[in-house]
Amino acid sequence: MRALCRIAWAVVLAVAPVIMANAQAAVEWNETRHDFGIFQESAGDQSCKFVMTNTGDSALVVLRVQSTCGCTIAKHPTDAILPGESATIDVTYSPTGRPGPFEKGVWVYTNTKPNRTRLSIEGSVIGSTESVKKYYPVDAGDLQFTTLVMALGETKKGHSQSFSTTAYNTSNDTIVLKFDNNTSHITTIAVGDTIAPGKISTISFFFDSDKTPVWGINDDHITIIATPLHSGKAPWRIDANIIVNVIEDFSKLTDKQRANSPVCSVNVQKLLIADMGRGESSSETVLVENTGKSNLIIRRAMSTDKAVVAKTDKTLVKPGEKAQISVGIYPKNVQGDLINSQLTIISNDPYNPRITIPIVGRIIQK
Repeated sequence: MRALCRIAWAVVLAVAPVIMANAQAAVEWNETRHDFGIFQESAGDQSCKFVMTNTGDSALVVLRVQSTCGCTIAKHPTDAILPGESATIDVTYSPTGRPGPFEKGVWVYTNTKPNRTRLSIEGSVIGSTESVKKYYPVDAGDLQFTTLVMALGETKKGHSQSFSTTAYNTSNDTIVLKFDNNTSHITTIAVGDTIAPGKISTISFFFDSDKTPVWGINDDHITIIATPLHSGKAPWRIDANIIVNVIEDFSKLTDKQRANSPVCSVNVQKLLIADMGRGESSSETVLVENTGKSNLIIRRAMSTDKAVVAKTDKTLVKPGEKAQISVGIYPKNVQGDLINSQLTIISNDPYNPRITIPIVGRIIQK
């Protein structure tokens, strides 16, 4: 009998460490994602509870929690959670100064395998007037935009550029976006072309320089058509301005090609216009000579000023030849009493592809 007892105790003592070694906490969540829905910024902080249950056979310990944004605060239990017991992770989101939709995460680290869980919160804040103006300063009816003027800078021919703006719906109705685009070199894509109240849409514009016939400044306009879905209000149109400066890519020219390149030379450094009356006009001439060794191509002769109109008699200028650019000056399109403009000549001269000639003069009473 004593021998059997000794054997039994030996088995217990042998198995106990194995049981203890295999004991493990396990966590089960009632949910790992919570949607606050749409709410006013003035409603203040929004909170929710994520319930965790220890479904293991050892104590569950929350080691730490880490939020992905300072706008989100999470509180966790500091005491161990025994097998079968539950506890909560309290998560609070602050909407102050944060209009629009949000999705935030909280990482919960525990003594389980795996040792971390991501809890997510989401919702959409209908912002106060002050907050909306701060993040979406451009007013366009029931929509507020981050910008409607997109200056993309220089783009080499053969390359593309992209830019985005964000539209925020301040109304109580869903708004549907469409685009009136009469250019072949700009593609418009909206991520979220149907915008619920308090939601946003990101609108991206892709500029393909190969498809534009215009060298230098491209000043394009894309019309956004906004239509309320339920109220019966009439659609309205919003003008988005895309500005890109298309330049030639000379980076692949060899030394030999550069040595034999065209050279764009002009006969004046400045156009001084004689005093003119408001209703008069003037015609000036600029001569362009190719003093290089290969054909010069005048890509464009232009001015961004409505008071100046430029026209060239030919675009291909052989070595030793000249082209004539007629420059019309129209004071009626000038604000103020001074003409202060410039003529820009764009060519395939790799050393001087852009020549700028100032145009100055006075408008007098006659």
